[in-house]
Amino acid sequence: MRKPFIAICGAAVMAVTGSGCVSMMEYDDLKARYSAQAELNQKLKEDIGRENANLKLQLEKQQTMTDLERVRVESKDVELAAAKAIADEIRAKLGALVMPEGSGGSEGSDIEYGRDFIRFSGEVLFDSGKTELKAQGKQILLEVAKELKSKGLFVRVDGHTDSDPIKRSLGKFPTGSNFELGAERALSVLLMLQKEGGIDAGKLHMTSWGEHQPAENGNKRKNRRVEIRFSAQDPYVTEADAK
Repeated sequence: MRKPFIAICGAAVMAVTGSGCVSMMEYDDLKARYSAQAELNQKLKEDIGRENANLKLQLEKQQTMTDLERVRVESKDVELAAAKAIADEIRAKLGALVMPEGSGGSEGSDIEYGRDFIRFSGEVLFDSGKTELKAQGKQILLEVAKELKSKGLFVRVDGHTDSDPIKRSLGKFPTGSNFELGAERALSVLLMLQKEGGIDAGKLHMTSWGEHQPAENGNKRKNRRVEIRFSAQDPYVTEADAK
């Protein structure tokens, strides 16, 4: 009677032992998978952290750029407002010297006033086809120079012509180009502003556009002009140059 009992007990022990071995394998497998998942989660957390940091940095850069652009625009608005005030001052003082045909800025005016420029029709400063300043033109430019010099402004003189080809003055302008005529007139104005008006030569620039920047298509009288443009900053020096 004892042998069967022992055999049965032995079988029971083996069954329990076998069952215990299977459970340990499953446990180790689950533990390994858990560790792998935990490692993956940690890596994802770190990746998300880096992405968030990069995104935050990009947003900060964008905000900085937006702030800088806003400051730049506001500064430009202030500069233009100041330039307009100067143009208005000059306009008031020139009123005693010359009477425009119309109000400043209207069609047919001999002198027009913009926010940062004064535009003179060619007839105000020069005789037809000439590059020497008229007496009245010199008087006007001296008043302009006085104001621009007192404000320490940078000045650019632009010479413009109509589209008529040069024929009678080929001896003076051998290329026959209106660029020459525009340049000679701009130079006459620039030298007047410098030598007699006392503006520092380092603050003066000049250009000639010839007939290629008309004020009004088909209006030859209006297109023959000299423009004096002014600003507080040198327009030819960029922020990168200044660094």
